[in-house]
Amino acid sequence: MVEVIKQYVLIWNEKSISDLKNVFQANARYWDALQEGNAIELLENSISTTHIAFPDVSFEIISLNYASENKIFMEWLMMGTNNGTFFGAAPTGKRIEIKGLDYFVCENGKISEIKSFYDSSLFHHQLEI
Repeated sequence: MVEVIKQYVLIWNEKSISDLKNVFQANARYWDALQEGNAIELLENSISTTHIAFPDVSFEIISLNYASENKIFMEWLMMGTNNGTFFGAAPTGKRIEIKGLDYFVCENGKISEIKSFYDSSLFHHQLEI
């Protein structure tokens, strides 16, 4: 399970959106404070728009901890420089660092659910927009 989660992080870092189908169940669910729905559909859009706003975006795994046999918590750090449009706002050139926590449920070697927890107001605060 840890390997599939590491692959998920690699997809974010390399913008390899087509690989989402390799790590997610077709009906996998995604949830965060701003959106909820099919994981593959939402993440295709999120990864694309994030890479436009932060072309150098990277995610670092801070920790991975098992909650049970098929449930894992991942603490992460997102870093990037705002060199593209972000939710309609012009690029600021400012660097962000945002920590978060994802809760994963895996089934049959793939991710079936992600719940992502982070303070979305930090984007606006750190970018001063």
